Amino acid sequence: MGRTSPARARLTRALAAVALAVFAAGARAESPVTAPIVGGTTTTDFPAVGVLLAGADPASAITNCTGTLVGCRTILTAAHCVCPGTGAECQGMVPPPGAAIVFFAHAGFVPIERIDVHPDYVFPVADVAVVRLAADVTAVAPLGLNDVATPPFGTSGTIVGFGWQSHTARDTGVKRVGAITTAPCSNGISDATSVCWDYHGAGANTCTGDSGGPLLVDLGTGLRVAGTTSGGFSPTCLPTDHSYDANVFLYRDWIATTAAGDLGTSGCGGIPAVGQPGAIATGFTGDLGSARPFGLDSIGVAPGTSELRVSLQGAESALTDFDLYVRGGAPPDPGTFDCRATGPGQYGFCRITSPAPGSWYLRAEQVRGEGLYQIVATTIGGEPSVCGNGVREPGERCDGADTGTCTTGCDAACSCLQCTETDLDVRQIVLSPKLFITAALGDEVGTYVAADPVSAGVALDLIDATHEVPIVIPPRDPGWVLANPRRGRYRWRGAPGSGVKRVLFRIKGKRPTEWLVTVAGKNVPGTKALDYQTLVVRLALGDRCSERRFHVENAPRIPR
Repeated sequence: MGRTSPARARLTRALAAVALAVFAAGARAESPVTAPIVGGTTTTDFPAVGVLLAGADPASAITNCTGTLVGCRTILTAAHCVCPGTGAECQGMVPPPGAAIVFFAHAGFVPIERIDVHPDYVFPVADVAVVRLAADVTAVAPLGLNDVATPPFGTSGTIVGFGWQSHTARDTGVKRVGAITTAPCSNGISDATSVCWDYHGAGANTCTGDSGGPLLVDLGTGLRVAGTTSGGFSPTCLPTDHSYDANVFLYRDWIATTAAGDLGTSGCGGIPAVGQPGAIATGFTGDLGSARPFGLDSIGVAPGTSELRVSLQGAESALTDFDLYVRGGAPPDPGTFDCRATGPGQYGFCRITSPAPGSWYLRAEQVRGEGLYQIVATTIGGEPSVCGNGVREPGERCDGADTGTCTTGCDAACSCLQCTETDLDVRQIVLSPKLFITAALGDEVGTYVAADPVSAGVALDLIDATHEVPIVIPPRDPGWVLANPRRGRYRWRGAPGSGVKRVLFRIKGKRPTEWLVTVAGKNVPGTKALDYQTLVVRLALGDRCSERRFHVENAPRIPR
């Protein structure tokens, strides 16, 4: 972005020229005018904050700058993101076909119609631009402009952007948020034209790629856009830095005139916005790499839902390539899906009309590289959620037999059973070809031995970064060949073809609040692929659950 020192001001203008050249060519190139909130946290909130991309092909477009939806077809961003010269030189700009596009996590890709730069722009003065879109952005409520006053010094603010987390990571493409406190401008930056703050390590700071993103403040009328990210003095964006945004209050009349009546709307296209009744969004953030080549999440969709929108955005560099797969009723993979978004770019979007009710599964797939990804799923319309009706709906992790991605089972509140990390001690484990596990399950007060395995049911899950092997014994399963509650002994004989030979539960004599659990088998499907390095053992007894990461130093030493 335009994070610049006085010497960097010249560089910023040169980088804007590079970005504009990328727009014109529609080519994939590493644009140095991109990066995330330093010291901030990842977020899938702030639906009105989107990203300006270089290139109009959703499969390959790359991050250029951040922008804020302030009208149904109006984005506010920084002039230096789109203008390589001065405001006088950048009037009436129309991007060439295929040059640029805008992305919103809740609405997808939207073409650009024209760009207007403030006529007084000479960096950093009047560093504002209005981007007119070719279509309404739906399911997103535009943010209002600060029309109260220039924020006083000491005002708390929120910054949002898609820029670098650090100058070494160069991981644009992930939305982050952070907090700042305004301060007097210095080093030649004017308090009249800019809103400034100091970054000493506490709070957050903007960096490359955050340019054009909003500084949000509440001066008594709710959060409004008070600044557009412009620049700073630290080349690394690290402490100590003095950062500055264009003062939106000063330029509000020009922005309103240029928007031509498009400001002040609360919804667009007749579709409810996220946060209003009828539009529900769920966000997920994860990490892909060699240890975790895909991430799997799921959401519930209510009967009568008119639209399901799913977006992917990922940390972007020359080495990363992530893809999106969506499927209803069962997890997708690169060969089986209802919708996919692939290509070398880190942004993807799927739109499913009239989706079937129940669980929909969302998969982020690593093609190359490693880093963070974010998935946002938005449902439009649909009936109210009712826990217990057997249909998983928005806000529910599971319902009845539809357990979604709950590997621990479903509780009465339609949430996944919560597993403790203290009540299971895995003493010994061999995975393949013979399966052998010994573990102790219990606490000081006998929570687990209060339920017998026959009537409660048992679920043992062996989970690593990419695989899961479930061993499930339903309540009252006929495979129980021994049930002696008086002596605290239970034995289950494995089902034919499962590979599991037996499961034993025995209350320990010297510690009667704890079960000693033994599992034995041979060639149990899936165990050969499990990785001791990332293995988690999860054991549920009825509605009680505990899990423990296996210590790799306890893994068997097998000669080769």
